[in-house]
Amino acid sequence: MAETYFSFIFCYFCFAYKMKVMEQYTSNTYKSKDGRHLLHNLYRKYLMAINVPVRECMVETRFGDTHIVRYGNPQGKPLLAFYGELAFNPLAIRPFTKILDLDKIQLIVPDPVGQIGFSAEKPLSFSKNEYSEWAIQVMNGLDLQTVSVLGYSFGGNIALQLCTNAALRIERLLLMMPGGIASASSSKSAKLTKPALSKNEKDITDEVVKKALQPILLFPQEDIIEAARMIFLHAIVEKTSLSDIKKKDLKKFKSPVYLITEKSDYLFPGESVQKQAQKIIPRLEGSRLLKLGCHCGLFAENENEDLKDACNAINDFLLRSF
Repeated sequence: MAETYFSFIFCYFCFAYKMKVMEQYTSNTYKSKDGRHLLHNLYRKYLMAINVPVRECMVETRFGDTHIVRYGNPQGKPLLAFYGELAFNPLAIRPFTKILDLDKIQLIVPDPVGQIGFSAEKPLSFSKNEYSEWAIQVMNGLDLQTVSVLGYSFGGNIALQLCTNAALRIERLLLMMPGGIASASSSKSAKLTKPALSKNEKDITDEVVKKALQPILLFPQEDIIEAARMIFLHAIVEKTSLSDIKKKDLKKFKSPVYLITEKSDYLFPGESVQKQAQKIIPRLEGSRLLKLGCHCGLFAENENEDLKDACNAINDFLLRSF
């Protein structure tokens, strides 16, 4: 009888422990439920600060639901955009709400699966072409048989991989400071996220974050510092394994491409990207080398004549008939 009683007690505690383990929060994107909540609230804050019409929707993919934000004119020409890694959709896209003619363009921006935002938290692999498969399923879910595409920063890798696997569905491609052509070494990227390695949250201060981001952010930008600090505190920061696109990967891609790079870009050196792009992109319609001072130069508040001219060229490229 005693053995039966103790066996029952043992089984009960084993079951209770199992249930407790099952209740524990697990994620590939966020460190905790509270962290996810804080980052989602910050996302909403940045979205509310956007001063153009905004709509949201969800699209199903085999990798999980994808949250999508549409900026600008709902009847405007669709432009599907992919942005940087470890970033907030509305903050990363903020410069483009000023650069693009959103009276005539509808900017469609998905939160990448596995990244910060409201999409599924499943990590994707570049080496398995999962990003391009995911992007194609987003296009299908939005009923976009063909569409123009914008690839900005890390999003350039996604856009280029999409071009290799869905060449006939891309009407034209705009690349802005893109990864995927001539990227910096992984050690350089790792330096930017070094504060995330700290075991003491108190060590992740604004000053520490500013120092870490100095190679890509040479001017005061409180929102970017705030976003980076919260990401370092509450998100799982793991650098995606990437490789640059080769000429053979784009041999079937014949749509026009416009390329904007930054001369002093720490991550994607402008002159190197320009030189390599001329070798691998079959139809490079035009290109510009900006001198904004850093990778995040688009976020600068000061007026820049070079950027104004580039904006005119970008909108002309996206809106004119070929």
